[in-house]
Amino acid sequence: MAQPITRTEVSIFGSSYSISGETDPEYVQRLARYIDSKMNELSGSLPGASAQKIAILAALNIADEFFQYKELNDEDGLSRLYEMKTKKMISMLDEGLIGDIY
Repeated sequence: MAQPITRTEVSIFGSSYSISGETDPEYVQRLARYIDSKMNELSGSLPGASAQKIAILAALNIADEFFQYKELNDEDGLSRLYEMKTKKMISMLDEGLIGDIY
């Protein structure tokens, strides 16, 4: 069953936005605070930059963080480990080593 649609008011870089969706309002607030902090951080380094430029640079920074996080998790080998274990279990099932499944 889907969650009810909620409307959450957030403020990002001095502008207010009304966000509608099924997501928990506190989570939406956390996201907005994170984006706001990234934009404010960048505006301190680029005092003459437009809000649009700051938003694009913030999006690039957040995308970079996301890709680094994904690569870090891949480097840990968790996905490869699960893939290997899954293949081994399938192989064992094929060879009948696990036993009857019925």
